[in-house]
This record gives sequence, C-alpha cells and structure tokens, in this order.
Amino acid sequence: MNKTFVLIKKGKVNRLLHIILFSLLFFFSFTSYSQIVYDNRVFSPLIKTVILEQQGNSFSEPIIYLNSYKKLLLQFDELTEETFRYEYSIIHCNSDWTQSDLDVNLYMEGFETQPIEHHQNSFNTIQRYVHYSQTIPSSNMKLLKSGNYIIKVFKADNPEEVILTRRFYCVEDITNIRTEVRQSSLSSQLKTHQEVNVKVSGKNNRFFQNPSTYMKVFVQQNGREDTKRQLKLRGQSGIDIDFSFDESNQFFGGNEFRHFDITSLRTRSTYVAGFDFLDNQNLVYLREEKIKKTLPYSTEKDINGKFNIRNEYNEDKNTYSDYAWVRFTLPLPYTLEGNYYVVGGLSDWRMTEQNKFQYDNGKYYAYLYLKQGYYNYQILFVPNGDIKGSYREVEGNHYETNNTYKVFVYYHNFSDNYDELIGFSSAEYR
Repeated sequence: MNKTFVLIKKGKVNRLLHIILFSLLFFFSFTSYSQIVYDNRVFSPLIKTVILEQQGNSFSEPIIYLNSYKKLLLQFDELTEETFRYEYSIIHCNSDWTQSDLDVNLYMEGFETQPIEHHQNSFNTIQRYVHYSQTIPSSNMKLLKSGNYIIKVFKADNPEEVILTRRFYCVEDITNIRTEVRQSSLSSQLKTHQEVNVKVSGKNNRFFQNPSTYMKVFVQQNGREDTKRQLKLRGQSGIDIDFSFDESNQFFGGNEFRHFDITSLRTRSTYVAGFDFLDNQNLVYLREEKIKKTLPYSTEKDINGKFNIRNEYNEDKNTYSDYAWVRFTLPLPYTLEGNYYVVGGLSDWRMTEQNKFQYDNGKYYAYLYLKQGYYNYQILFVPNGDIKGSYREVEGNHYETNNTYKVFVYYHNFSDNYDELIGFSSAEYR
C-alpha cells in the first residue's frame, strides 16, 4: 500500500522528521532550477484536500478581478489533532510562473505575510484532522497588479517550513475574448481531436501593439497543466487579433471522466464494490476499471475532473467528513513502456508516486487517501521519458467529449517589466 499509509497509520509523525521531510522536498523541488517555476504543490504528507476557489462559488477557478470586492477561499486539512499557527505570503509571477521582477510594494498593498485565521478540529471521525481556511486577499491586503500569483503557506515561526503552494490569477478585464471549440478541421484528426479558436480584441477599441511579440495566449484543457499550450498568432485585422493557427490549437478529445461516490462509507454506490475497516482505517474498494478505449463513445454527465466534499449526515462537510483509503484496480498486463496514473482534482492534476498504479499479482493497483465526497478522475498513461499523460492507452480519444477549455491572455507591461493578465475566458465543447 502507499507509503503515506504507514505515516498516517502510526497516528503521530515525529515532528522533527516531518519538518526535515517537507523542507527537503521544497528545497530539491526548486533549487534544481536557475529560476523557480511555482506550481500547485503539497510538501507535507499530512496536508490533504487542498481547495482554492472563489468564495461562495463551488467548482470555480481560482480567479479574481483587479479592484473587485470578490475573494478566494483557501481550505486544507492537516491529519493531526494538534493545531499549528500558519502564515501565508503572496508572490507575483510571470506568465511562465517564474517570479516577476516586481517589488512586493508594487503589486500588493498591506502586510507582506498574513496569518491563516480560521481552524476547526474534525468531529466524530476515525481520522482526526484540523481544517484550516482563509479568505484571500484578506481585509489587510489589496492586489495592485494583474497577473499570475502564488500563495505560499508556511509555519508561522519558520518561513522555510513551507507546507503548500497554490496558483491563482488576478485579471484586469480589458479584452473581449471569443472562443470557439469545435471538432478538428484537420482530416487526420476528425475523430479524435477538438479545435480551439480564439480571437482577442481590446475593450473600448483599445489597441495592442505588436501582439506577435508582446501578447501571449494560453489554452488549457480541464485542470491539466500538461495540456496547456501557447497558441500561435494567425493574423490581425484592425483591433481583432486571431489566434486560430491550425497546429497549436488541436487537442486530443479524451473521454468523459470516471466517477465514484464515497459520501457514505457504509452504503455502496454504483462504482463502489465494497468496504473494509483495517488497522483503524476506512478502506473503499472500487469496481475494476473498464478499458474505455475499446468502447464506443458514450455521453455521461461529469464535473470535468473536480470533486465535491460531502458526507451522508449532511453535517458540516469540512469537519464531519471522514477519510478513507480508496483502491483502484486496472486489469492490464505489465508494461515496461511507462506508467499509469489516477488523475484529476483528487491528485492535484499531478502524476506522482502517490497516484501511480503499482503492478501486483496480474493487475495494477493504486491507493489514494481521500476525504468523503464525490470524485471525478481519469486514468492516464505516461510513456518513459515523457511528462505528458496520454488518453490513448486506457480512456481513448473522441471528438465528442465534453471538455472545458480555459483561455488566458497576457500582455507585457514595458514600464514595470511584468506580464499583465488582461483577459480570461472559459468555453466548453458540447
């Protein structure tokens, strides 16, 4: 079973080892680069169920608008009964998620670090935990520039003890974005790909000089960072800037997301085969996975890889929902060509050792420690030497798949030397 299980099973992790572990993770994750590329990361095995979304708007993207009163809500659990004091800081980034050259006082008004103000202990759960939450920006903070941002959460008495980082966006809404998602127009990709065409224009007839050099348009499918690519400029007519080049805008369609419901840890839902209770831990066994690439496309309602925390008692989902080890079973022969991963919001859209399938006794198995709720996921294959997941081996590719595409438009600000985020749009293939 997953190595993290050993840590959790013991109940209390030696605090010194805990500090050393995620301090080393943070160091080696970032110092190997000449410039840090910030990402959504968790550096402690005790931190689970990290959510960053618009306050009061479940399943929303972590996006706020410059000079808007709306806020984001950051939430996470720590699998211990002991409460710690955490603080956070906010870092302004370029479009490639490296830190920008802006001084803190140029992109933020207020205190440079802020405390995580709210925490509650879990109630009546097998797995004891503390739930932390914080609205961002706080009442003592105001963002002054648009762009990419990172929230860095760390121990209050030790800024080097970083427990998590999270990406979010601040948009200065000065563009109109027209996004068309359609079946691929390339004959060789008609059945397997979707095409994303984007046109950008300035609001109130605003004109952007030399967009081929200073404007960047990125498109991302669902929550997968490994699908994000920069579109190529096709041309400009007046104030309309066309990013519909027929090489960079083609995406594999993939398939509808798989799902399971563990709102109850006693009553089986459609894709749950059974339950167990072992060594004071809840276990959930999902039904054996189907190899969907061999099946015709079938429409199915999903939430495009996200998850919804909830419990059967309809009590406070944040503190009454328990945790369980969820077992995934993949009936495929062993391969030396790469690895299979359970991917979605439940894995932070990452492909790591924690969500990788391991081969045992004729099948592949993966174990994820998850909070009660409803989950979407897919099974991706990563060939050796690659960093991108493939739908082809398990899920299959269909142009009809309902995918969400997020469009980010950046423009380089010369006077302050940073990338403004001047537009955001979301569109679906239906």
